[in-house]
Amino acid sequence: MRMPFDSAFRISSAYGTRIDPITGVESWHGGVDLVSSDRYVRTVIGGSVLQSRIVTDPADKTSEWGNYVAIAGDDGMLVYYCHLAARAAEAGRRVEAGQVIGLEGATGRATGVHLHFEVRTPGGIQTDPCRYLSIPNAVGYTWVPPKPWEEQASDWAREAVGWAVEKGILKGRGGDDYALGEPVTREELCVMLWRAREVL
Repeated sequence: MRMPFDSAFRISSAYGTRIDPITGVESWHGGVDLVSSDRYVRTVIGGSVLQSRIVTDPADKTSEWGNYVAIAGDDGMLVYYCHLAARAAEAGRRVEAGQVIGLEGATGRATGVHLHFEVRTPGGIQTDPCRYLSIPNAVGYTWVPPKPWEEQASDWAREAVGWAVEKGILKGRGGDDYALGEPVTREELCVMLWRAREVL
């Protein structure tokens, strides 16, 4: 999965049991709340838009989500983007990972502008969304977009790194995260050697 924002974001409320910010009572929180600096919400996976709507009937529990978009991913996972100020995806349409599907907001049952991000298994069971984003499920954690490889590479290695990126040998751990300057695991070294074998 890619990140739901291109810009930095922080976790304002974690997945799991928490003190409800409105009632002050301990309750279950089936997703993670993210606060971003650019507010453009992007789909983390490709798939079909299952729902794109706002429910105002308080008898319907989904009214708490306000404006929301639900996407059925190609891998069978269900991903929910809630409290949107505006939706930019129509039900029944195909979306690709990284596509803007809405604007972070405070619709529904919310105390401030944020994205309630929820991931469910193909059977509809809530699961820790942070695990899929490869970030800690911790209030206050801030994710910062990785720098382009050109800014990560040392001067003496820039030509070699550029060649490896151009050939597809170095792709990083996901997106543009080339993890330059970090120790390379045995698995990562094997993957790079395998890619080199394919292009040389």
